[in-house]
Amino acid sequence: MLKITNLKVNYQKQAIVKGVSLALDRGEMVILMGPNGSGKSTLANALMGHPHYAVKSGRIELDGQDITQAEPEEKVKQGLFLAWQNPMAVAGVSLTKLVRELNLFKNDVVSVVKSLRQYAKKMNFSDSLLLRGLNDGFSGGERKKLEMLQAIFLAKKYVLFDEIDTGLDVDALKAIAKEINLLKRKNLGCLVITHYHRLIKLLDFDKVMVMRQGKIVKTGGRALAEKIENHGYTSI
Repeated sequence: MLKITNLKVNYQKQAIVKGVSLALDRGEMVILMGPNGSGKSTLANALMGHPHYAVKSGRIELDGQDITQAEPEEKVKQGLFLAWQNPMAVAGVSLTKLVRELNLFKNDVVSVVKSLRQYAKKMNFSDSLLLRGLNDGFSGGERKKLEMLQAIFLAKKYVLFDEIDTGLDVDALKAIAKEINLLKRKNLGCLVITHYHRLIKLLDFDKVMVMRQGKIVKTGGRALAEKIENHGYTSI
């Protein structure tokens, strides 16, 4: 279980996350919604250990182990993965090279390329982009597809998706939603941060949590997501 207890996070000395508690089991999917500026992305970055986001108090546990102050690379080793909202470009390091260097296919380059191409085809992602530097010259939609591909190959236990749906066309959105559902069925815990019902209606999620002004203010199911879609956050 990924367990967050009364977490408080500052960004540039300003309190953004103001006491969030939630739990995510393996094989569970939780949708995290909320208006702009509510602290959703700050929460995701703090969970991953981004140095610009200071955890002031509270606790983050992964399968019973305290990882609150662990370095990002240690959190990754423990099984936590973040698909970034605004992934940066890394020139010279392709996804093919990254997966190979992590030895996921025992350095079998043929298997790496074959498997990556199979998944890329599902998302209408060009083979040539698999050999270019990560996000180097990619469009917004291409970057999100690449984040999804990384999650498929690199995530171990728990995945945080920070607005994976922005910039995607309808076909890409459906393909990515399908892969997120598959990750859940493979017993990964998925926390999906999104504003949009167009993604939510495609996902096999377990519950919806709404964040506002740095706190979780409402928890529910599909009916809650539909209410927000129809009437906005002021309705809750």
